[in-house]
Amino acid sequence: MGDFLEGLPSYNENNFARFHADASHRSSKPTVYISTKDHPSEQVIKTEKTNILLKYLHQQWDKKSPNKKRDSQKANLCDGNEASSSSKVARVNSTDSN
Repeated sequence: MGDFLEGLPSYNENNFARFHADASHRSSKPTVYISTKDHPSEQVIKTEKTNILLKYLHQQWDKKSPNKKRDSQKANLCDGNEASSSSKVARVNSTDSN
């Protein structure tokens, strides 16, 4: 067994010169948050169902392309003039397709 471990870095005692066994046994106190504001006791914390990354990507998309969303004024056809408010072109049927 000694031949198998010979030459490995853990075999050399100098590799552990800075290691102190008693230092690893010390346990530090856990960090505790103490609130400076008094929140109501009936306050309920609930998680959002939307993923944080997806929410961020949607916000970035909205910032980059605000004009791609449908404008509410263009969507309303309350004045009755569909040709002026619509960007669609009427279909033209051609009889000379042959």
